[in-house]
Amino acid sequence: MVWRWIFLFYLYLVIDITGVGTLEDLLSYPELIRPEEINLVPFQLGVGLLNILNIIMFAPLGFLLPLIWKQCRKWSSTVLLGFEFSLMIELLQLFNRRATDIDDLLMNTLGALVGFLIWQFSQKFVHKVPKEIRLFPSQEPQIYLFLSLAGVFFLYHWRFFL
Repeated sequence: MVWRWIFLFYLYLVIDITGVGTLEDLLSYPELIRPEEINLVPFQLGVGLLNILNIIMFAPLGFLLPLIWKQCRKWSSTVLLGFEFSLMIELLQLFNRRATDIDDLLMNTLGALVGFLIWQFSQKFVHKVPKEIRLFPSQEPQIYLFLSLAGVFFLYHWRFFL
């Protein structure tokens, strides 16, 4: 259970740092899509410090997913979850006037892969993998990722509904 708590704390930090949009943000701006805030050209400004920080930010996701959940012990499932989580963040950033950037999506996904490789490398030294405790169906990591973003989106400004 300790690893799950660490995972939830990690999700909180990522959501706080990335500044995902909320329902209030969506309803506050008259135009939903602003092309000037969307960058679909990879590495237009080159590779910089922000790209490296995005890799570092998503490496714990790639490490924690296979550590906690057995179904994430293939690189493809971990990287796919990293991609999906990053894509959801980028899409939600459309609602709060933050830039949506393909570089962030690529670097976050790469960070999940780096984290997975670190987990895989660590397994050569630590031969005991923690037992998986099932609390939810086999989609438990997806549920955590989705609910963390949905909770922020719908409930961050809860006074909005009163």
